[in-house]
Amino acid sequence: MEHSLVKCGILVLMLAVSSTGLSQTADQLDIPLPVQSKVYQFEILSNSGYTDQEGRRVIDVIEGYQVDLALSVETESGQPVSGLQPEFDLEGSGTLIGPGKSTPLTRTNESGILEFGITAGKKGMDKMTVSFGKNEATVYFNIISLQINDQPDAPTLESGLAWSELMEAKLDYVDGELEVSYPEPIQEQDGEILEIWGFMMPLTADVEQTHFLVTSSPPFCFFHIPGGPAGVVEVFADDGIETSWDPVKLRGTFELVKNATTGVIYQLKDAELIEE
Repeated sequence: MEHSLVKCGILVLMLAVSSTGLSQTADQLDIPLPVQSKVYQFEILSNSGYTDQEGRRVIDVIEGYQVDLALSVETESGQPVSGLQPEFDLEGSGTLIGPGKSTPLTRTNESGILEFGITAGKKGMDKMTVSFGKNEATVYFNIISLQINDQPDAPTLESGLAWSELMEAKLDYVDGELEVSYPEPIQEQDGEILEIWGFMMPLTADVEQTHFLVTSSPPFCFFHIPGGPAGVVEVFADDGIETSWDPVKLRGTFELVKNATTGVIYQLKDAELIEE
């Protein structure tokens, strides 16, 4: 039976299960190791969500936006379970950002936590199930059309940077280091002066921005970047560009961030606004 509770402002989705596993013995570790046959407190953590009329836990998300989630695993006595590697099943048009893609860990840490996420696909209802042995938790994603932003789409350039190609980049962690695999057309544009259409995401309260982000679709939350790292370009403009909520056309020197340590993999330097 599903229950929901709130811990420190974080919405928790929990599948409560009855105890059928073996009781813990004195010679076990302080942080238990996972056992397929045991039953745990299995929770999915998110910063938003609600229960619908059918009793399902649902998170609203706009097309192309990312949702950050985490799995929490504890024993029935409340001890975190370290080293658990669950299975993920995402039904729908979204894309799973599995453990090891956005963080180095692929198993629960010493606090029993494992981070993951999804990038929303097309309008509709997606279903995510996380399982390990007898344990299972499910959350649904109500994917909302981009039209809810009531803002125009960024025009597509016949030549220049295309978001469809930028977002084909693949991110992965190898031996604790972030590695990025860039699509060949994007690699060929590294170091060139190029143009791009996008939506400004200011990083300061200034009217004119010298350092900001430009995204593939209108940002509706300053804590979630549309499309994830591959859906954003970090922009540096010496003269400053006035903040705008409409799509802007920029020109600058495009660079790949090959040693990405801040979550940004693309930059546009010496940028200037192109007036249409």
